[in-house]
Amino acid sequence: MKRTTAALVSVLCAVFVLQSVPASASESFTLDIPIRGNPQQETGEVRITLTLNAAPAGSQLVVNGNITLNLGDTKPNGADFVTYETAGGNDVRITYKPLSNFGADFCNAQFAVEKQIPMRFVGAQDVTDYRITSYIVASPAVECSAVSKHTGDTPANVILVGDGVAPVLTATNKGRHPFDVGIVLDKSGSMNDLPPGAASGATKVQILKSAITNFVAQWQQMDQPTADGAEWSHDRLGDVFFDSTATAQTLAGADPPTNVWLQRGNSVPWDAIGTNVNTLTPGGSTSIGGGINEAMKQWKLDPAHDLSLVVVTDGMQNTAPLIEPTASGFLGLIPVSGFPQELRKRFVPIQTIGFGTPAAVDQALLTNVSFETSGVSFISANATTMFDALGMTLIALLKGNTASMGLVFHDTMTGKGPSAPQPVIIDHSAQRVVFSVQWAPPTRLALDLEVFRPNGTAAIPDTSKKTPQGSFQMFNIKPSDVGTWKARVKRGIDQRPDPIPYSLSALILERHLDYTLSVDPGRASTGDTLTVRAIADWDGKRLPGLPPGSIRVRIQRPPASLGTILHDQRVPDKSTGITITPAGDKLTPFDRKLAALTNEGLLKRVTPQDVVTIDLKDQGHGIYAGTFDQTTVAGSYGFEAVLDWDMERTGHVHRVERLEAFVKVKPDRANTEVKLTRPAAGTVQITVTPRDKSGNYLGPGYASLVKAQLNSTGRISGPTDPDQIGTYVFTIVDVPSSETPNVDITVDGVLVFGNPRRG
Repeated sequence: MKRTTAALVSVLCAVFVLQSVPASASESFTLDIPIRGNPQQETGEVRITLTLNAAPAGSQLVVNGNITLNLGDTKPNGADFVTYETAGGNDVRITYKPLSNFGADFCNAQFAVEKQIPMRFVGAQDVTDYRITSYIVASPAVECSAVSKHTGDTPANVILVGDGVAPVLTATNKGRHPFDVGIVLDKSGSMNDLPPGAASGATKVQILKSAITNFVAQWQQMDQPTADGAEWSHDRLGDVFFDSTATAQTLAGADPPTNVWLQRGNSVPWDAIGTNVNTLTPGGSTSIGGGINEAMKQWKLDPAHDLSLVVVTDGMQNTAPLIEPTASGFLGLIPVSGFPQELRKRFVPIQTIGFGTPAAVDQALLTNVSFETSGVSFISANATTMFDALGMTLIALLKGNTASMGLVFHDTMTGKGPSAPQPVIIDHSAQRVVFSVQWAPPTRLALDLEVFRPNGTAAIPDTSKKTPQGSFQMFNIKPSDVGTWKARVKRGIDQRPDPIPYSLSALILERHLDYTLSVDPGRASTGDTLTVRAIADWDGKRLPGLPPGSIRVRIQRPPASLGTILHDQRVPDKSTGITITPAGDKLTPFDRKLAALTNEGLLKRVTPQDVVTIDLKDQGHGIYAGTFDQTTVAGSYGFEAVLDWDMERTGHVHRVERLEAFVKVKPDRANTEVKLTRPAAGTVQITVTPRDKSGNYLGPGYASLVKAQLNSTGRISGPTDPDQIGTYVFTIVDVPSSETPNVDITVDGVLVFGNPRRG
């Protein structure tokens, strides 16, 4: 009896010990960082988040079998560095920096090699989920000091393999890390105007409200949880309105403390964003910089995830804080909430959309903002192109995951319908496709979709959504779904047979394919040769050897330079100073001239038109490139790429994408007209009319680019442009009658008058 009691006590003690001191567990995997083949944009950082079934206290990470990190540690692995830390809740974050692949900065990786780093999680916890994101230099042409841009092009990945000590990691890959996206919207008085070329119909603000509502709905359908477990319920959206000032919008159910950022998986649906945008009421001036700073300030108060901004404006900034060149020449804003002055060093991608003609929108500013921060920039003139621009912007935001466009088609529904079916090729890479049809307000529920599988049967969507001016259907793709799908547009609940222009599109969530397109140089000038590049991947590895003609780019150029149009046309109003519209927006003399000239004829002269289609040639290593040297006109250029090939490895692939670039006038000394006159004793006036080698005038509105340095007696002021034609006038006083002023004049950094040796 005593022995039985002792045995029972022994067993109970053993059970107590087992419950008090959990057994340690280990799971292993290898972090693979492949070579991207671009020395300026090799992977500079990888973040892996492990979600555990319990709090991470006491857990460790073992790297290369002999480097042990406790929570909070950062240790070298040769010349590389690895950090292991808590990431909130039951999450731990692994950050690996392969610094041994780089030279002076993150744009110098000529000798990079692929890395495979064995890792082992050790702890009483179990790893249930993981996420992984790769980061590269955002804008290698302007900033190489840090990596900040997530990428799905040849990303790092987790290889599930044992290391001989611990079994292989068994956990669900949840996909990318979540995003925070701030939508920054112009509510200045001019947003109450009709879009360019329209005599009636929806105003710009009505179109914007509809487009943002559809943008959110499209994202909701695109990023539903996938069959293999990936999900992005923690993505957050916030919105900021700006006119003379900027105001962040608080939303019910948004994350405290700011109540600005609303999670996708919150109990309050993302539809609240569209509901809030519908409260936007135009009135006031235009502070683009104020909108950007306010969004960044609100994020700094609650920085949950990587931040990107989408800025939509219909005009030119006219109210502080202004986005202006800094001493370095790069764009900056008054610092806010710890962000530096230069936008490029804030490491926040800014996507920009100009809503109007390239004449009325400061496209040069918007393009440079996006170029310096690694965003994309589009010009939208009407409702259809606004829907397209936001769809392409969504693609740009999701590129690291990755997403692409399978179809963009414009038409007008007439009669009872339906429309002719449009084909969409669905290949093995597609794990999801979202079809959408969108049209302009105020007509509600006017159109709908019919989608057909490759065998001709009607396809029933896995999920769908309708907005007042949109219909969206999402289909998860199985192997048996590969082939040519068809989509057509039909009348919706509103059966009136009115003609309705629409945009039909298909967004694809990729499984195997990723590609990137770029146009160099990022800051192009007339006379430059443009290089269009594409990089294609399949399963995270480069895709070389595509058949000739696989990637074709249709290039569009404006028929005339805006500066020349504005130089050649004069308006009777020569009043000076700033006036205020009834809606409260500021108008400079330049703005008033634009308003007087803006009509359908001007729109046609500055809207990009087809020029040529080029094939991108195989450069090796999955890189394809082509050049275009017909940059004889300044303005907005479009690049519409079609990727279409059929090969054993991928099957038949078809994707489309559009990029836009702004080509500015490059002043030429020989073609720039400079005149000196003496209107009065002791006074000399110098007039400067800048032109490039092709005869394009710089035009009005660029006084800040025209600078003069007086190197002799007198005092200089200006420039002014009294006629708003791009003839800039400097006035020099106190000039002795026997002297000719010694002055150097530069336009956008180019010396057009004076002594070249002195420069």
